[in-house]
This record gives sequence, C-alpha cells and structure tokens, in this order.
Amino acid sequence: MKSLTLNSKMICGSLIALSFLYVSPKPAMAQLNCRVVEVLGNGLQSEILTELNNHLAGERERINRRKELQINHIENVSFDACRMTTTVNVTLERKIRRDAHGTVQVGADITSFNLPNRQLCYGNARVTNVNLSRTLKIGEAVYQWVANAVLPNSGCFGA
Repeated sequence: MKSLTLNSKMICGSLIALSFLYVSPKPAMAQLNCRVVEVLGNGLQSEILTELNNHLAGERERINRRKELQINHIENVSFDACRMTTTVNVTLERKIRRDAHGTVQVGADITSFNLPNRQLCYGNARVTNVNLSRTLKIGEAVYQWVANAVLPNSGCFGA
C-alpha cells in the first residue's frame, strides 16, 4: 500500500477546487431562460404596466427652450423572449406651434427578472419608433435620435 503525502500546495489546491463545488449560483450568475421571461412577463403584464406607470407617468423631459415632452402613460408592454417592448403615450408641448400627441415605442433586453423581489432589470434600451401628430417624418426621426441619446441604456424597476 502506497502512502499519500500531502504538501501545502495540494491542500490549498484541493480546498479551492472543493470550494467551487459548494458555491451556490447567484441571481446575476444564473442563465436567464427567455421563454420563462416571456411567459412570466406577458402573464404579469398588468402588474408590470402598473409599476411602469407609477414610475413614469407624468414625467417631463425638456427638449429645448421651446419644447417639452410629457409622458402621459404607458399604453402597452409585451415580451417576446427576452425582449420587452413598451408603447408610451406622449405629448410634445410646443410654445410656437400646436402640441403634438402620439406614441413612442421603446424596446429593451431583459437582463434579470427577480420574481421574489418583484424587480425587472433591462439593458440595450432603444427608441424604435416615434409617431406624433402635427410632426413631419424628419421631425420624428430627429426626436427618435435625441431620445436614444438621452435614454438610460440600462436600469431596473420594481420593489
């Protein structure tokens, strides 16, 4: 029978290797299942819509000294795998011309969906479409470009 000699390097290496076996995966480390996100997101659509409206409805963003964008409410939120799309009802208040009313579509990738903590985090947020009354297509394109420049690219909302 052969005897096993343990030196300090073997003991440290064994402890490090064993420690990885007992590390429980943290939520940030866990792989996000996009089908589950889609089912939960669309199933909890009214709660998510309420949470978004609580945070965003009534917010104002000054565009320049003559124009201000007001978020009236979030009309719709839908999930397609890990992609969330929201339709936002807005009013563009202008001092010189009549106000413009319409919708803005925003898409974002879901980065984490923590159901027990009721928290949803997103990344890669982009305005994908702007549709305003009394505004030419070129104006809508400029507003979309400006919105993407000031829109937070990532964040979380919920409890």
